[in-house]
Amino acid sequence: MSKFYITNPLYYVNSKPHIGHSYTQIACDTIARFMRQSGYDVFFMTGTDEHGEKIEKASLEKGYKVYEEQKFVDEIVPVFKDLWKRLEISHDHFIRTTDDYHVKSVQYILEKLYKKGKGESKIYKKVYKGWFCTPCETFWSEAQAPDGICPDCKRPVEKLDEENYFLKISEYQKWLIDHIKSHSDFIKPDFRKNEVLGFLNEPLLDLCISRPKSRMSWGIEIPFDKDYVTYVWFDALVNYISGVGYPHDMARFEKYWPADFHVIGKDILRHHAVYWPIILHALELDPPKTIFAHGWWIIKGEKMSKSKGNIVDPVNVINEYGIDPYRY
Repeated sequence: MSKFYITNPLYYVNSKPHIGHSYTQIACDTIARFMRQSGYDVFFMTGTDEHGEKIEKASLEKGYKVYEEQKFVDEIVPVFKDLWKRLEISHDHFIRTTDDYHVKSVQYILEKLYKKGKGESKIYKKVYKGWFCTPCETFWSEAQAPDGICPDCKRPVEKLDEENYFLKISEYQKWLIDHIKSHSDFIKPDFRKNEVLGFLNEPLLDLCISRPKSRMSWGIEIPFDKDYVTYVWFDALVNYISGVGYPHDMARFEKYWPADFHVIGKDILRHHAVYWPIILHALELDPPKTIFAHGWWIIKGEKMSKSKGNIVDPVNVINEYGIDPYRY
């Protein structure tokens, strides 16, 4: 029996889910159901992204103390699980980035990349100077954000000057360009592929993969330096392999990897189509077969977003119209 491994992005648990989250879930669920009916051994994984500055900030705003972030996320995660149950989402596995096996997997991978090569680590330490967007959890160079505004979410960025760990992704730029051009189904739709290739026209900057605990403590501790935690976008991407067994259940991992279909929103295309395949290639693992980036749900001309407060609550719509009309 042929296998089919499909994922959606991990949802950030700084507040409850909205219609955009449920759209991605229902789309993936529809594909998973179709593939099962077509005779495939389907593994459909979903879950929650629970680390990072936005979570820490949301936790404090809700009245939790520093180091009580776990209590905060434990309160939000059941809301996601209950909604997926109500929408009859047929996922096979639900991963949380606070799950012990995921934490160990992230630390295993960091250690492996740190020690990789003949004395030449893929990870190094340097002082970072530039812009940082907290809502997007993204670093920007001076050239990318000349006016101090995030190119993605259009909100003000903050200036950072601190020492961090970086992953050498720049050395894989040519490999990634060649892979994208030689694998027509790797990034879909095609205009998204063109966006990524356009981004790769410029020199690729190495990826900052840490945060100093002195500034932000809510994250997975870097195994080779106890003063740092892992950057949430490194941590979260690893879920696609940790959740299917890497490295704790290699039989299951080897059965289902590489993923056949990553479904994401267009705002996180760069993380999935640039950083993620390079991380996998550095680990000597195959990249996913297809990354499909859909558009945004728009309300009054703006992207629907929890941080903007312009969301539509799925529960209200379901209560009014029922589950089947909502799914349709």
